[in-house]
Amino acid sequence: MLPEPAFKRKQYLVDRNYQLQFVSRVFMVVLAVAIISLAVSSVLLWSHLYRPDMTSQTPLITSLLAIATMMLVELLVAIPLVFFLSLRQSHRIVGPMNRIKRLLQAIGSGDFSQRITLRKGDALEDLAKEINQMTQELHQRFSGGSTSDVPPTSAPSTSSSPS
Repeated sequence: MLPEPAFKRKQYLVDRNYQLQFVSRVFMVVLAVAIISLAVSSVLLWSHLYRPDMTSQTPLITSLLAIATMMLVELLVAIPLVFFLSLRQSHRIVGPMNRIKRLLQAIGSGDFSQRITLRKGDALEDLAKEINQMTQELHQRFSGGSTSDVPPTSAPSTSSSPS
């Protein structure tokens, strides 16, 4: 049995506005591709099957209905799949962004003990690694070169009294 991941998703909508906007844009692209695909296949079918000399266009109408039905079924399958996958992808971006934002606020307050920990596969892993390295270097610089992981909680004082 595989070990449990260090971080489990508690909610999929971390930044509701951004994520729903992202999902709706992806959905609109999929819908546009489906509509264009339906139009192209209908035009091609019409141009190859339409015969003005035939009184009954039953094969053409049957084929057009089959294409429309197939496209509708594909859309009904694709919509939930696209929604889930785009929501998951947006979460892999928004989650790390929120963690990075909180860390940068802590650094701005002088707390250099914070580190970013992301799930494997999250976007921005390289950025988080660089920020963690920068935070460690800032901690060493402001704590007098110490390699301790317990930095001061406020900016270093400029008093000349020995510690």
